[in-house]
Amino acid sequence: MTRRLRGREAIQQLVDSGRLQKIPGVPQGGTTWLERARRILHSAEKVAVDDPDSAYVLAYDAARHASTALLVQQDCDRRA
Repeated sequence: MTRRLRGREAIQQLVDSGRLQKIPGVPQGGTTWLERARRILHSAEKVAVDDPDSAYVLAYDAARHASTALLVQQDCDRRA
């Protein structure tokens, strides 16, 4: 079994158990999620010196959006 196939199975198990949620209406390839992650990360960089706690929260949110983009892309690849 390929590593990619095991990853798909793991993601499907997370969806089936309710730990991950499918997001309807997501654009092909997760581009919007990735663009959002870049904007949020840029905001984190702007406030990092004056407000490191908020920068941390923003950086975490950027990572979450980037991870969502990855999952969306994988789902698009699976459907293709």
